[in-house]
Amino acid sequence: MMRLSAVSLAAALLFGTALPLAAETVTVNFVQTNDIDRMEEHHGRGGFARLAGVLDEVRAEGPTFFVHAGDTLSPSLLSGIDHGAHIIDILNAMGVDAFTPGNHEFDFGPDVFRERMREAKFPVITSNVREKDGASVPNAVDDRIVEVEGVRFAFYGLTTEDTPQVASPGDMSFAPSVETAKKKAAALRAAGADIVVAVVHTPLSVDMALVRDKAADLIFSGHDEHLLVFFDGATALTESGSQADSVVVTRLTVDKETKDGKTTVTFRPDFEIVDSASVEPDPAIKAKVDGYLGKLDKELKVAIGTTQTALDSRRATVRATEAAIGNLIADAMRETVGADVGLMNGGGIRADREYAPGTTLTRADVFAELPFGNKTVKIAVTGEKLKAAIENGLSLVEAKAGRFPQVSGMVVTADLSKLPGSRVESITVDGAPLDPAKTYTLATNDFVADGGDGYTVLADAARLISPVDAQLLASQVIAYVEAKKTVAPAVEGRLVLR
Repeated sequence: MMRLSAVSLAAALLFGTALPLAAETVTVNFVQTNDIDRMEEHHGRGGFARLAGVLDEVRAEGPTFFVHAGDTLSPSLLSGIDHGAHIIDILNAMGVDAFTPGNHEFDFGPDVFRERMREAKFPVITSNVREKDGASVPNAVDDRIVEVEGVRFAFYGLTTEDTPQVASPGDMSFAPSVETAKKKAAALRAAGADIVVAVVHTPLSVDMALVRDKAADLIFSGHDEHLLVFFDGATALTESGSQADSVVVTRLTVDKETKDGKTTVTFRPDFEIVDSASVEPDPAIKAKVDGYLGKLDKELKVAIGTTQTALDSRRATVRATEAAIGNLIADAMRETVGADVGLMNGGGIRADREYAPGTTLTRADVFAELPFGNKTVKIAVTGEKLKAAIENGLSLVEAKAGRFPQVSGMVVTADLSKLPGSRVESITVDGAPLDPAKTYTLATNDFVADGGDGYTVLADAARLISPVDAQLLASQVIAYVEAKKTVAPAVEGRLVLR
């Protein structure tokens, strides 16, 4: 565990009527989580049961708010099947005091989002998300004021306005975060709030703008997946990394004094970063998680569709030549995110097996082929960089290296007798020759986009859908096959190698 102490802050809030002198000191705890979609622990750390263990210990100290800054319904293995219903059930059992949706809450479309929010038995707070008609989203409030021992805590929530670009919220609207926050904070203070708390799912640039504008006294943020504690003497900002591997606990000591009709509030935050491996899992939440893990095992055996053609994921196939299963995966990636072209590294296809025509495919088959938990990102690359990426993919064909490209939306002609780096003879995209100066959108997995398997040319490409916004590749392939019911991928001349 690591503790960080902060200095005292005078944050005057003036309201009320003339009263005799009254002074009180209250300590309230805040346990924060964000960006947690993996329900189980990993290497003895993280997951909901260990998060609940932290919560149990802190609640035993005194008044405690459990705040969740979003991104929890997706992406995960079981969420790809039940659209996050198990997450809501677990959170209902944990007693959330303030939840703000993140962009991943909209991954399965607006109807699923509405359904999940209706199932929530905890306060859903969102101040900048609206339905098409301007109404609040189902079972959500704009703000919430809770009084603890005479101190009024006011909560509001924000969801990143980039959500329509990285998820599927339909015709819901997302008002500008900073503008909304400033108005909300002013209104809540005018309504008598002693401490304004923002629970937000916004990027760090927005978080810091909220700090600069003093749009809250406490800001609990998500989205960037940073482990962060920041205090400038006026506003505290924290973020708990991801998956509850670490949990930030903020203990706030509030001094409130009323004299001659004037109320003065000062507070002192004290921060603790808890390594969740250091606490015992909550037994009730662990039992619930274990039950869902058992359900996941059964659900993975469920059929998703049939392949009319033979599929071959053997190492020698996916790492050296165009493969029907590689085309299937690359097509699913490209079509799901709406990219011009798709690229999957052959080394990421792992089951090393053959499927005869007529084979019924299961969810387990897809996860066996794509076991690494990679996500599909969408990036912008010039034709020049795309060609360089394909050159990299074809540079170690003789060694059956994992970088070998399985592609979608393009046709590549190459001469493998030439030296690596000069093998590509031509590339066409949607039937037109590749333009070195033109910008294309590329769907690939986060490992490749980050420069893995030698694809360093892609590492600095603009992220249109970044890893923190992306969905699981395996879940996308499952949904793709389920939607079609019957697939017939084939080797069709996307890679012409000689």
